[in-house]
Amino acid sequence: SIQITTISTTYEKAQEKNKKDVDNLKLELTKLGIPESRITTSSYSPPIIQNEPPSSVDYIEGGVPGGEMMPIYKRPDTSPTVTTNLTLTLDPIKNIEKVYDVVSKNTSALITNTYYSLKNRKTWESKAKEEALKDARDQVESIAKINRLRVRKLLTIEDSNNPRPYPITLDAMEGQEATKEETATNNVYYSEQTVKITSSYTATYELY
Repeated sequence: SIQITTISTTYEKAQEKNKKDVDNLKLELTKLGIPESRITTSSYSPPIIQNEPPSSVDYIEGGVPGGEMMPIYKRPDTSPTVTTNLTLTLDPIKNIEKVYDVVSKNTSALITNTYYSLKNRKTWESKAKEEALKDARDQVESIAKINRLRVRKLLTIEDSNNPRPYPITLDAMEGQEATKEETATNNVYYSEQTVKITSSYTATYELY
């Protein structure tokens, strides 16, 4: 998610400037080859215009005949702010570094949230299951060999709610696409990350 916040002297100017900032950011993103359909507005927060006077009251002397105290209302000393949140979908994420560069150059924009999913997830889940079962069999055969026994058949197998994704900081692996982003106060940067699919089984074999 990308947040574009605009502050101006009036509500109208804040709205106008915010729209301009959003349009400019969208234009820069489309120049990277990102389709407009992948850049959507998730939320928009217009300035709140107060029709009623604030609860705080200041008094001045001599406001009415006779020099009595007269209350006057003062408008809160705040600048009108408009915020637009954009959702950007990248597939693949090869332009992620350029996207961060574009956002970092826009003084009104900030990346507030990121979400990443693993491509070809089902394929990797199946592979994780196969590897886990093979590893279980190999370990049993190793133990049986040490004890001069043989593995006969599989009696029971327990699936421990798997496979499941587990993020770890490593170099990118073939077939996996995931990136972890971090934001700094004035600079935006990201670090590569993979999503490791883990699978765990408890298997019981008959030995003889």
